[in-house]
Amino acid sequence: MTRCLIALTLLTLATTASAQPAEDLASSARQVFKKHCSACHVGAGSENGFQFDALDRESMVKKFSDDEQPVLVPKSLESRVYVRAAVEKTMPPRSVKDRPTAAELETLKKWIEAGAPAADLVRKVAFQSNYAQLKAIHDHLADADPDLRPYLRYFTLTNLHNNPAITAEDLRITRAALSKAINSLSRKPRLALPRAIDKDETILVIDLRDLDWDKDNLWHAVLMHYPYGLTYKDSVDDKLAKVQKDLDRLTRKQLVYLRADWFVATATRAPLYYQLLHLPQTTHELRKWLEVDRDRNFRDNKLWRAGFQASGVSGQNRLVERHDSPVGKYYWESYDFKRRIARASLVRFPLGPVFPDNPYPRQAFVHDGGEMIFGLPNGLQGYFLTDGKGKRIDIGPIEVVSDALKTSGTPAIVNGTSCMHCHKSGIIPVADIIREGHAVYGDARDKVLKLYPERKFMDDLVKGDEKRFVDALDKTIGPFLKFGPDKAKKVTEFAEPIGEVTRRYLAVRNSDDVGLQIAACELGIEKPDTLAGMIQGNATLKELGVLPLAKSKTIKRDDWEAVDVTASLFQEIALALRLGTPLRFR
Repeated sequence: MTRCLIALTLLTLATTASAQPAEDLASSARQVFKKHCSACHVGAGSENGFQFDALDRESMVKKFSDDEQPVLVPKSLESRVYVRAAVEKTMPPRSVKDRPTAAELETLKKWIEAGAPAADLVRKVAFQSNYAQLKAIHDHLADADPDLRPYLRYFTLTNLHNNPAITAEDLRITRAALSKAINSLSRKPRLALPRAIDKDETILVIDLRDLDWDKDNLWHAVLMHYPYGLTYKDSVDDKLAKVQKDLDRLTRKQLVYLRADWFVATATRAPLYYQLLHLPQTTHELRKWLEVDRDRNFRDNKLWRAGFQASGVSGQNRLVERHDSPVGKYYWESYDFKRRIARASLVRFPLGPVFPDNPYPRQAFVHDGGEMIFGLPNGLQGYFLTDGKGKRIDIGPIEVVSDALKTSGTPAIVNGTSCMHCHKSGIIPVADIIREGHAVYGDARDKVLKLYPERKFMDDLVKGDEKRFVDALDKTIGPFLKFGPDKAKKVTEFAEPIGEVTRRYLAVRNSDDVGLQIAACELGIEKPDTLAGMIQGNATLKELGVLPLAKSKTIKRDDWEAVDVTASLFQEIALALRLGTPLRFR
């Protein structure tokens, strides 16, 4: 019963108006619930046997079994969701820093007393066709300075906009996630926000130079992973074919636009994450870029440490240390350990790691991996995972670290995405146990006292680094999220956008798998029933195994994107339906 129960609590945003309309209560409740609970309670497959779906009110009012009450009983403050959150205060788990506020609990109370009304999730949609999308990009490029055109790239939310099940909040979060993603992948000193080019804000534009992506053919590197590329030059729709040919002339036949949700979920994951941020292969090279000399700082007492027995991602010992960095102001390096390793006891071996000329080899720990967090020049953060020898890795070993929220689609810590979600507010406060609990003496003891400072000193370091990050984050995602009743909210009170978009895209929730509605929106077909009829009458699609879509079944996102020889399943479907011709990049 992970943090979701509390999320239920949070089903009520922090609006506490005394006479709040039922629809506003329901909407507020869903927003908070989504922020705090939906990562764990996703229906079938939820943790600890609590199989309700945190974004589906009907599943919350159902019984798990004959001898159990549902987690939510409308009008009853004895509902488990309320008791666990507001009375016992055990949900979300006490280890979770982001606790529900008094205002949120009051909203939950009012929502339940009002009968726990369901939110209206159906959004009125003004359908945007593939032609409308392409024409908007074409016209924007045609109006641009010819010297600027080679650097303009576009991200589309059309597939999401066309889906009535995607809320206005979801769209705002996706725009915020895109802004955070591109700036988290930039070494430039200034933030660069994507700008909408259409009234519905379904297409956003960037300049590659603002992100340092005009080098090393980085856009092409992204395209090599892209499973949704299509050209419409051979389309049976004459208007669409013509605008494609005109666009090809302006762009020299380059694909200059990508789906925003795909980009957020893919470019923030290693290995593409490392490539776009120009990150090296080892911690030694990373420190060199950041102008951090770890070994010298150790000898000169110019680093600050905290050791503890468990963290949010590891059940084993963990040590973190902070260095000043001229590049991004700060550099944090963690040392993580497997279970039952002799020299993993930080109490006995607090003066590692082992390195040439370490003055304390007998008190040096031996670690099995690490996570590096560093300030970027623009104020956001970069992340790096390594093995015990300091070599870069894409995924942290499960026996060392794991992610209960499954931000990457599984419990694995995938560098980039998982770290961005976990560190939504920047550096996480640490509580050292080594300064008072070490088991070393003499010179080693004196060294420990110099490297492991008092709690207040470390707290001040964390707060300073956190402020730098949050200030940049506010400028990065605030313009996309702070509207209406949310205008005065702190940026840290919103759900972390990259994790939200990634979990929806990777279908951590079964309801987010590719069904007929989602498939139609991604293919640019206005009515799902139209797609169902096209599938049933197409022999090629039956051979591709797509027939279940027409019978209210779903396809896993991995299968939808899987490439067979030269095209993804999505592209093969588009080709079979004469909706577009696959574009693949090598």
